[in-house]
Amino acid sequence: MSETLHWWLAIATMGGITLALRAMPLLAHRWLAHSRILGRLNRTVPLCVMVVLLLVSLRGGAGASLTLLLEVVALGGVAVSYLRWRNPLLSVVGGIALLNGLQWTIAG
Repeated sequence: MSETLHWWLAIATMGGITLALRAMPLLAHRWLAHSRILGRLNRTVPLCVMVVLLLVSLRGGAGASLTLLLEVVALGGVAVSYLRWRNPLLSVVGGIALLNGLQWTIAG
């Protein structure tokens, strides 16, 4: 088998696997839509992600007081956004945007 053919087969295999993995949630939606486990995960994972992000941000080293202050302000923005709209994705994206904006303007 030539090396070129080998590469084309490898690329086709990776493409087929990728397509199958991306199509799987759409095809399995009927069976998974009423799953209690997935319903519970859907409710708890956003909170878990926010807690992990908070814990990672609080592990800053010495001299990180300005960074910590900016992170607390962004965390407040996330909390207000979540309480207002009850949308975890919007809250996380808004918090990241707020933190990056604050760091860009204040911390330079």
